[in-house]
Amino acid sequence: MTRPRRRIRVARFGGPEVLELVTDDAGESRRGRVRVRITHASLGSTDALARQGGYLLQPRAGFTPGYDFLGVIERTTADAAARGLVEGTRVAACLPRMGAHANLIDVPARLLVPVPDALDSAVAASLPLDVVTAALAWSLMHPKAGRAVLVQGASGSVGRRVAAQAIAAGHPVFGTGSASNRDAIEALGATWIDYREAGWIERLRAATGGVSAAVDHTGDPAVRRAVSPDGKIARLSFVGRRGHERGDTVRGGLRAVGRSFAHPAERVVSVPLFVATRPGRYRALLARQLERAARGEIVVPEVEVLPLADARAGHARLDAGLTGRKLVLAP
Repeated sequence: MTRPRRRIRVARFGGPEVLELVTDDAGESRRGRVRVRITHASLGSTDALARQGGYLLQPRAGFTPGYDFLGVIERTTADAAARGLVEGTRVAACLPRMGAHANLIDVPARLLVPVPDALDSAVAASLPLDVVTAALAWSLMHPKAGRAVLVQGASGSVGRRVAAQAIAAGHPVFGTGSASNRDAIEALGATWIDYREAGWIERLRAATGGVSAAVDHTGDPAVRRAVSPDGKIARLSFVGRRGHERGDTVRGGLRAVGRSFAHPAERVVSVPLFVATRPGRYRALLARQLERAARGEIVVPEVEVLPLADARAGHARLDAGLTGRKLVLAP
């Protein structure tokens, strides 16, 4: 007898009320896939955007949200077992396509990374997408030694990690955020900038001569004015106008790709594409960050765990602007 699978389904695009908790037959493990019993799955802003219909990679309703998760291997393959991915192993992953808000999932072994024993399961589940995004963005920025770095949204989970890495490398960091996040940004050792103040880009350029690198989640072309001609911009997303998110993503992404060799140069950070096309590098990067988290070398977020059945409540809190902690669903 096969086990039932419980998962969240986006029945149609809209508010949290469009989410359904459905139960179906998980069936047998797909050939060549490892079956994982998910114990914790991260819930974040990308899931809310996809539910609303504004996420380019989920153009149709009917999908299960969720990119990153932690779980326990229930059924493995010979090749996976040879790499140490045996039944009972606690693993984490970031998927190239959503589907983690469920109790069971069949995934290729190349996506799975063993989790250090010292790392809490809920915390580990909250990390993959954020730490991979931050590390990949940092690897594309290449700031000149000692030069200033701009981090848009420095109080966010990805922004905090990029800012911390830049500061550790000896770069002065300027971080944008709202007044309510000023203390959190300054606690990192960064200089806070109120992004709502007119002329902040010009003042930053005057103070620094142009930052050497910037990480940006807004897609705003004006950010280029803050960066020196020999600098680089890592674009995380291009979502700006509500109701136009998909179009803005397409246009922004094409503009950034077209400026790969411009001055300043722009790079697009796409973790789903990175996971799908560079699985070996992705696994090494995620494993390294999980080990660092287990050793206390990187700050882990405060996590709140909700039952999978309370996914609507979690989405409602994201829509209301949840800050300061990460939500994790427990199937």
